[in-house]
Parts: sequence; C-alpha cells; structure tokens
Amino acid sequence: MGKTFLMSSSNIGPPAGEQAEPQELALSEIIKQYKGKWVAISVTGRDKNFQPTKGKVVADDLDRYLLRMKLKKFQDICIFFAGEPPYPLLL
Repeated sequence: MGKTFLMSSSNIGPPAGEQAEPQELALSEIIKQYKGKWVAISVTGRDKNFQPTKGKVVADDLDRYLLRMKLKKFQDICIFFAGEPPYPLLL
C-alpha cells in the first residue's frame, strides 16, 4: 500500500508476510498522503448526503485499471483520484 516501515524500537512494523491494519483517516488526509494516485478506501464515515468523509485505504495505484484488480475481495469501496488529474476524466 505504499507504506514504509522504519526499523526502530518504537516502530518495528508488521511481521514478515503480514500487512498492517489500514488506519482510519479523514478524506482530506487521504488526499494529502496519496496525491496524484487512484485510491480505494473502505468507507467508515459518511456525511448527511451519504458522501464518504473518512475511510481506510485498502489499495492505491497510479493506474485505475490495476487498482480495480486489487479490489475483488472488498465491499463498500470508494475509488477516487487524490488531487487534480493531469488529463480529463470520463467516469
């Protein structure tokens, strides 16, 4: 998922072969951390219009098609581009 774990006594990271549990983040924080990438989140919060406001990033990729291939096992996923795309989007 693009995360790097530094070896230290306070941050050892997940054991070999295991992934860390995704952290719940506000949509604005996800956009900052994944700027310029397609992001898929497991939605954990919605506003009064049912639009996602926070979630857990389950996958990210520069390519939208490759991102979709990573998501076959998830439900209630929101996919979006973090930032302004360098080309027009037809969704």
